[in-house]
Parts: sequence; C-alpha cells; structure tokens
Amino acid sequence: MEPSDSRRKNGLIMPPPISIIIPAFNEVAFCRRCIASIFAHTQDRPYRLILVDNGSTDGVGEYFDSVPGATVIHAEKNLGFAGGVNLGLAHAEGHVLLLNNDTLVPMGWLGRLANALESAENIGMVGPRSNCVSGDQQIDGLSFASMDEINAFADEWAARNAGRLRDVSRLVGFCLLIRREAFETVGLFDESFGIGNYEDDDYGCRVMDAGYRLCIAEEAFVFHFGSRTFHGMGMTDEEWRALMETNRRIFVSKRRKAGDNRPDASRASLSLNRRAAQAVIEGDDLAALRHLKSAIERDPRMAVNYRDLAALLRKMGMHEKASEYLELAARMEDGDTTTPGGTLSRGDCDSRIP
Repeated sequence: MEPSDSRRKNGLIMPPPISIIIPAFNEVAFCRRCIASIFAHTQDRPYRLILVDNGSTDGVGEYFDSVPGATVIHAEKNLGFAGGVNLGLAHAEGHVLLLNNDTLVPMGWLGRLANALESAENIGMVGPRSNCVSGDQQIDGLSFASMDEINAFADEWAARNAGRLRDVSRLVGFCLLIRREAFETVGLFDESFGIGNYEDDDYGCRVMDAGYRLCIAEEAFVFHFGSRTFHGMGMTDEEWRALMETNRRIFVSKRRKAGDNRPDASRASLSLNRRAAQAVIEGDDLAALRHLKSAIERDPRMAVNYRDLAALLRKMGMHEKASEYLELAARMEDGDTTTPGGTLSRGDCDSRIP
C-alpha cells in the first residue's frame, strides 16, 4: 500500500492518516530497508510519510526524493533528532508516528499501535516492544535471520498479548505514536538536547504533565538495529558518553523546575519505587534498576530512590557505584541536590543500568 491522504475507502469514512515522520542523517541502506518494510507491511491504517533529510551526505536526500507519495524536507545541516522531528511535525496531520530509520516494521504494526492509542482518550503516547531498546520495552534474547522471521515472531507475539497495555513513565523515541491532541497541547520537541538523547524522555514527561498516560502496546513489536545514526556520524564512545552526560544534566534540570509545584511527580516516583521493590522480591534486579531509574527521572528530588538504588547496587556487587548514590542521598537529605556525573546511563541496546 502506498501512502495515501484519502479519508474515504469503498464509500466508508476512514480515520485521518497517521503521519509517519522519519528523520535521517546518512545510513541510506537502512533508510531503504525501513521504508520498504513500511510499504510492504502497513495495510491496516491510512498513513502518509514525512521524510526529513537531516543534512545527509551519503545519498539519503536523493533517495527520499524518489519515494512515491512522500513529503520530503531537506535540512542544510544535521539538526539532531529533535530538530529533524520538529521539521516533520510542521507538515503532520492526525496522530504522529516517530520512527527511526534503522527499524523494520512487521505486518500489522501500525494498526496495533493505533488501536492501543485509541483505546482510551487519556492515552497520549504508545510505543511497541522491541529487540533493541532500553527500559521496559525490551524483549531479551531475540535473534532474526530474515524479515519473514520477524513477521512470524510479531504475529505470534501479538496473538499472545492481544489487547494488553502497560502504563509506564517512559517511552523510547525509536518508534513512538503520539495522539494528535497531546501533540497540539505539548508542542514541539526541545532542541536544546542537540544531536540526540533524552529529548524523548523529556517529551514523555511533558505529555504526562499535560495529564496524559504513556503506555506500552504489549501486542506490538518493531525490530530495531539500534544507534545507526550515531554510528553514521562516526561518534566515539567518549563523545557518546559526553553527549549523554550533557543531555542528562539538561533533562534533570528541566524536571527539577517542572516538579517544584507538581505533587503528581512525587506520587509517580513513589509508585515506581514500589514497583522496583516488588521486582527485587521477585528476583528481577534489572527490572528493579529500570524502575528506580524511571523513579529518579520522574522526580529527581527524592532521596529515597537514591538510597534504594545504592542498596540494590551493593547487592549486585557494584560497591563503588553504590557508595556514590548513598553519598548523594545523604547530601540531598542535607539540602544539596547536585547530582554526580555519569549516573543513570541509557546507552544503546547492549547497555545495562547503571
């Protein structure tokens, strides 16, 4: 199915098309595979493609111009993920689907996400499960040799998880469906995050601040290669870590300011802390780490989360890191809320927290 702006099919009124925005800097081969998978496997919901060439130098712009029916925007330089997305949002209508260029989508993917988003009016954003994503959306231990295998897994996974939703405090922007009304309320992505990282965390918090829920559509699966834009930029590990730390500080600073008069942030943080405690009881330390990370991001002012994180890290044998968090908790209780460098690593699909 080619992208279509039509809202009527066989005499029936169809939902407004979902705007699929794909920002890309280089990695043209991945762009081709991603868009081919969209054309082959998106037949259950009307959609339109908005392709943003983010200053590419390897032929991405020329390829995007050749994609039938797509709206194409060219940036003179790499504006980063937020900047590229914002260019696309200026041309969007209906719900908005942000999609990394290093993804492959299986049959039925968009309908599953859209059904989840539209199942309740207070759901602002939904995301799928994946083989390569940080946090609660990750499915460990997956390996695929072909698109056929991805499709087979996605169908089987959807059958086992039909209709299931999970409320979370964070969704990763590799594949993110945003309700039209939520976007109209919250506005554009914050471009102060530069090339990328944490702008999706920030947007999710802003959507929750506006009173919407974030949910994982458990039945939906999207394959993700992971971090191809950063590889395409030639970014070293040291540069990656520096970018992460810079953007982490921006994010934490913004959340402190937003949370000053927001008691719901504390309630959400405590709820995540309780989920972490339950995960420890169930023996799932990695899940507990993820929940504590989300609790700290939701309200960075709560010392109890840092103390619990220190205890968990000590249990896992990470004594030096545990001491950092314990010291931080003590300082916070004394009125010093300065966070240490290098905490709360997100990393790529192979990373572990912290």
